[in-house]
Amino acid sequence: MNLKLEETTIYSFPHAFISKKGEPILVTTLDDKRCQRLVEMYLAYQPRNSFQGLPPIKDEACVKWVQHMIGHGINLVALSFGEGVVGHTVLFPVNNLVCEMLVVVTPPLQNTGIGTELVRCVVQLAHEIGFEKIQLTVETTNVRARRVYKKCGFDYLSRERSGQRGELDMALDLKRYRNSVNVSVATVMNK
Repeated sequence: MNLKLEETTIYSFPHAFISKKGEPILVTTLDDKRCQRLVEMYLAYQPRNSFQGLPPIKDEACVKWVQHMIGHGINLVALSFGEGVVGHTVLFPVNNLVCEMLVVVTPPLQNTGIGTELVRCVVQLAHEIGFEKIQLTVETTNVRARRVYKKCGFDYLSRERSGQRGELDMALDLKRYRNSVNVSVATVMNK
């Protein structure tokens, strides 16, 4: 990885936006103060076991799962002034060039733009850190998430995962993203 998390744009300048419900939301890096709030978001998630078997149904397993993500991933959270942590995205490095991504928004605030902004922020973060590819798996029935991923530049790699009925693999080529960012910056600089 080229940069440390503390050297990234999202760390220095958290991303603020207004959700489709008119609520201010802040996307920022996960810090020690927010870890318990993240655990609480997943414990309150209903229904559990609703996407690819996650979050785990039993509280103890759910807490361990969240702690694993905190310890092994690169985490961003979406914060609502009234609700606390309302969204989460995490990158899991597969190697120095490839990472896997997970995005979750608390059910009452789904379809309000939070997931899209989390994806955009984590794509920028992955780009800055130096990853070349982001991979993810999404359920075929999760049309809303598939639409967000497509809008953010992800492409389908398969129709269905072999052995995993009802799931699709998607990926974003960050080399392509990096080239488009560089072209956009060059265009602006030349004007």
